[in-house]
Amino acid sequence: MTPTASSDRATGPLPIVIGVTGHRGLRAGDLPALENLVRIILTDTRDKYPHSPLLLLSPLAEGSDRLVARVGLALGARLIALLPLPQALYEQDFATEESRNEFRTLMAAAESSFELPPMDGSTQHELSQPGVERNRQYAQAGAFVARYSHIFLALWDGVGADGKDKLGGTGDTVEFRLKGAPGRYESASSPLSFVSCGPVYHIVTPRPGAAMPEKALTTRFLVPPRETAESFDERLRWIDEFNKDAIHFGAMAPAALAASQAQMLQIPEQELSQQIEGLAPSARSTLHRYAIADTLALHFGGRTRKASRQLFIWVFIAAFFFNLFHSLPSPHVPEDPTFAEELLGLPWLLLCFVLASLTAKFWVHGAFEEGDYQNKHQDYRALAEALRIQFFWHVAGVPEAVVDHYLRKQRGALEWIRNALRAWDAESRAHDGAHSFTRDERLRFVAKHWVWEQRNYYAGKARREQAMLERDERRIETLVRISIGLAIALALVLTLPVLVPLHALEAAREMLESHWVHGLVMVTIVTLGVAAGLLHGYNQQLARSEHAKQFGRMSELFDTAAQHLDALLAAGDHRRAAALLRELGEEALEENGDWVLLHRERPLEVPHSG
Repeated sequence: MTPTASSDRATGPLPIVIGVTGHRGLRAGDLPALENLVRIILTDTRDKYPHSPLLLLSPLAEGSDRLVARVGLALGARLIALLPLPQALYEQDFATEESRNEFRTLMAAAESSFELPPMDGSTQHELSQPGVERNRQYAQAGAFVARYSHIFLALWDGVGADGKDKLGGTGDTVEFRLKGAPGRYESASSPLSFVSCGPVYHIVTPRPGAAMPEKALTTRFLVPPRETAESFDERLRWIDEFNKDAIHFGAMAPAALAASQAQMLQIPEQELSQQIEGLAPSARSTLHRYAIADTLALHFGGRTRKASRQLFIWVFIAAFFFNLFHSLPSPHVPEDPTFAEELLGLPWLLLCFVLASLTAKFWVHGAFEEGDYQNKHQDYRALAEALRIQFFWHVAGVPEAVVDHYLRKQRGALEWIRNALRAWDAESRAHDGAHSFTRDERLRFVAKHWVWEQRNYYAGKARREQAMLERDERRIETLVRISIGLAIALALVLTLPVLVPLHALEAAREMLESHWVHGLVMVTIVTLGVAAGLLHGYNQQLARSEHAKQFGRMSELFDTAAQHLDALLAAGDHRRAAALLRELGEEALEENGDWVLLHRERPLEVPHSG
């Protein structure tokens, strides 16, 4: 948790990233109005999502970039600078020494900065002078900001690349934001990948010496095709909800966070600092973020399981009372009853059924839905698993980002997870650094703490899920057999005296035909059947059969990977070992995405008791 500079409010660990593009040249007389429009957008964002820190992602070019940075810093936002070129080259594009000093002042105010690598095919000589290759670097910076931002500001007159905007200019960057950047600017582009796009706050900004644009110094909200403003707001609300939960359960840190990290690496907590001491800062920060998401997932997973058990128990109780009411005779009430006799004559069993049903529906299920426990458990678990793989990719030297491979089949509400990963990926770029371990040591670290541990984990989980499934299936079969056996016995006792007129059979029949005995037998038969049905439904809710199969597949996958990885490390083939870990991570991400879909299709609902 971190407090903002402008207030004492606490904010969570996941930032809302503010991106900016705009004209380098601004009219001096427009500056107060532009600053006010930017301030309104940032203040509204901060107030609308009060648990989320604001993080400015900016190249700090002259003009618009710096105006937004100044306003944002004054409001307590953090700043990360991404440089399209090495700083010495970048400063050559600033017109005056005063501009360079302003840039250096903002760089000093930034919490971190990072430099984008040269585009493929660009040489240092080409980048050192104005031209197409240098402009491609600016286009890459614009594409990066457009892709990684949640809120995107464009201080722009609306004129596209039809003569006034060059390659990498504001018009290009707005196009990247609304329609997605071309594949050459994406780190892991594929024709089948979803493009990264989002809405734009277009602050209509005049250029010096140009004609005044229509509705100058006003704000327009531009939304990408086939999207709605509500969908983007929903994603930011989920980010803010995650931060709210992280703040609320912050009291369990750091002990719970350390326990989570140690559990992931399967080591004693006292060995944790020693194990990760030599890792790059980006890897350690990713491990810390994993622990936050994992701790929250465990908490809401426990809430979900508890609510599920309570719900099925209360439905069973409701069904039991209804069966008693339906099967047992009503109490006799005399013609002139006393008040006590009237009370005894009330349908108490029916009232108990109604009370238990209302408890299941509104107390257990209502509280469960209000807290959104199931969705939070699934989403936070999905986020944690993505961060787990991102951590080990960081350590192994796999350069790709998990977000480029995760939840491609899932859109809508789950898109917030991809936005969260992008935000933390942007922060990690700024905090990246070298590992003190050798490449071989890091690959062996990943083999031991991820591949081998996940192999053992999934093998154990598959055995436990299968054992619990078989145990419950035996219980269900026993309940059904007893219920059917009692029904058959009841049928025989009621019908045999007609066919075989024996005194003992007649006596048994008379006993079973009495209201109380017959009612109790029927209650037992029906209750056993209901118990079997609810236990089967509970297993369906937990997806134990699917889990056993899924965990078995993952165990086989990690076992195969472990064998190949051992051979590659023994041969010293680090390149192919890293490639194997990349492929293994992609498979694990796809499997986890399927897990999310499986449980999304099984929302916790009040089961029908019959």
